Amino acid sequence: MSNSSFESSEIIRPAIEISQPLGNFYAFSLRADLLGEITYSQPAEAIARMDREEDNKGGYSIFGTQRGEDRKRLDEIASFIRTTEATFPNSIILAANYDKDGRYIDDEEIKWIVERSSDGLCWIKIPTRERTASIIDGQHRLHAFDRLPADAKERKMELLCVVFLELPVPYHAYVFATINFNQKKVDRSLAYDLFGFDVDERPVEYWSPETLAVYLARLLNTDQGSPFYKCIHPAADTDKIFLGEGKNVANIRVSMATVVDGILRLISRNPKEDRNIVRRPENKERGRGSLRPIDGFPLRGYYLRGNDRALYEILFNYFSAVRSTIWESVGPGSYLRKTVGIQALFDVLKEIVNHRPITAVSFSTASLIELLQPCSLLDPNGDKYQASGIGRSAIRRDLLEALAQR
Repeated sequence: MSNSSFESSEIIRPAIEISQPLGNFYAFSLRADLLGEITYSQPAEAIARMDREEDNKGGYSIFGTQRGEDRKRLDEIASFIRTTEATFPNSIILAANYDKDGRYIDDEEIKWIVERSSDGLCWIKIPTRERTASIIDGQHRLHAFDRLPADAKERKMELLCVVFLELPVPYHAYVFATINFNQKKVDRSLAYDLFGFDVDERPVEYWSPETLAVYLARLLNTDQGSPFYKCIHPAADTDKIFLGEGKNVANIRVSMATVVDGILRLISRNPKEDRNIVRRPENKERGRGSLRPIDGFPLRGYYLRGNDRALYEILFNYFSAVRSTIWESVGPGSYLRKTVGIQALFDVLKEIVNHRPITAVSFSTASLIELLQPCSLLDPNGDKYQASGIGRSAIRRDLLEALAQR
């Protein structure tokens, strides 16, 4: 495998894998001009704080992960870049596989992946020049290169990068806060309130779809009776989950991003826009109630009304039925237990809630076990599907066909 591929749209770079409690990330280098092509920044947006929140923390809230760009600072860095002593030993920190609207990218043709060669080395593979990575930290350093003349040789300077793959959007701000407060323990109210990672601090009526999805994913991961107990990790590509605490339930291993995205697709068409609407000053009395129902999203009504318990019970009961009928019957290594399978199972749940009356009986675990029973024979040997968008589509198709036979 070559060190890089600059002539085609695909970029491949050698990388070092680093494991830390939040999850794995990858260090690599890339030319400034190429990095500028494939990344974007989300400027922090300051808006008036809702008067109803009696927290005495000031008159504004901040959403997004980046400060507004300072032209003077950009020019100063650009001037430094042109010197013979220019150096940037600190890394540009990225989060890949989310678009500008905060939607998870699962298209295999454009998402960033890590491949390992036979000698154990890691390679970052970036299939296209589309902007599929957000800059968590370092936007001024990178964007200063845009202040140089188009033909400046310094534009090809190699920059140290660190990338998280599939780290859920609320964690982007958490990482930013951690970096910019001198590596000290970050006050939760600061991280949650300023950056929307606000499960504990903000009243539930103001929770965005992203905040609720993260909360429900955490609950599924920590509830001892949950089918996802100890199965969900904040970042992808982590080999060991909950070190020292034993094997997780049903031998499932999935990233937080997969579960959060699955939940979001049940309650929101555009999570970023929903978040912005909920947080507008004119909606301070209504919170979630300022959002509208959307056809094809029957669970959205529970979110709008603040009935988060019902949402959790539907997820809990559905995946409990999945565990009893599908996960326990498939062969070892089946992709029905992995990311593409869980994505497909969320797709099927959306179809079920769109076509099945939502009642305490119809969405009880027992009722869902009966519904899903025909799906238990799909992959007894564990070798039927593959890890790709094609694999997800095949699993979804087979699940729906099995359900249609009832």
